[in-house]
Amino acid sequence: MRPFETITCENADYVSTLWLSRPEVRNAINSLMALELIDFLTHAANDPTIRMVVLKGKGKYFCAGGDLNWMLQGEAVPTHQQPGMILSKLFRTIYEFPKPVIAFVEGAAMGGALGLIAACDFVVAAENVSFCFSEVKLGLAPATISPFVVKRIGEFRSRQLMVSAKVFSASEAVSVGMAEFAGTRTEMEAYVLNLAQHITAHAPEAVKTTKRLIRHVADKPIDDDLSTYTADLLQQLQGSDEAKEGIKAFLEKRMAVWPPSNENKIT
Repeated sequence: MRPFETITCENADYVSTLWLSRPEVRNAINSLMALELIDFLTHAANDPTIRMVVLKGKGKYFCAGGDLNWMLQGEAVPTHQQPGMILSKLFRTIYEFPKPVIAFVEGAAMGGALGLIAACDFVVAAENVSFCFSEVKLGLAPATISPFVVKRIGEFRSRQLMVSAKVFSASEAVSVGMAEFAGTRTEMEAYVLNLAQHITAHAPEAVKTTKRLIRHVADKPIDDDLSTYTADLLQQLQGSDEAKEGIKAFLEKRMAVWPPSNENKIT
């Protein structure tokens, strides 16, 4: 993986800690950061040494949203280079990333930062953190983040927070579903460590398949097509090397030793 300018990563025990690294501008997302995040996630998706990603921000802020100097350049560049197109691709890349992603939020998260957060699987927040959908204060709308936020917290909670642009706390974020846990830094680290130990112990291809399964079945009617899809998927999984090892380990009352991921791909 090539060196990056706006993000840094640390890998240990199947967990990649990915840092937004523009603290001098409160980790605001510009074109380079967005593209580097997409590049990292694209490579990490197929890296068997990474089974989980933890997203953090360097400095005092998690992320101040989109870099306004970059956003103002939108009309001067081709469509595929416009901020909206790049941000939409970034949030979708996180949302569709096949491995679990945890947002570790400290300081503040504003505007587009809530798109990063909403697209993650788990969110832990410092008890003194501030959240705000700040777009309407700037004459903008939370356009590119809206599909992910609405999916996470629902239509009317999204309306209330986005239209009012009120600053809300970590405890409020938990109550509306933007976060799963709020606490001190020590408590947050313990929560993430516990979660990482659980996730990285499980069959890696089964975890990836489960994320894809949930995206596929969400909001679909329970009909013959969906029943056939789930039955076929289960049949494929039952014949996989992971399932054979997992069931054998369970019956033998021992820890499973998962075979290499590239031998267990489920379509």
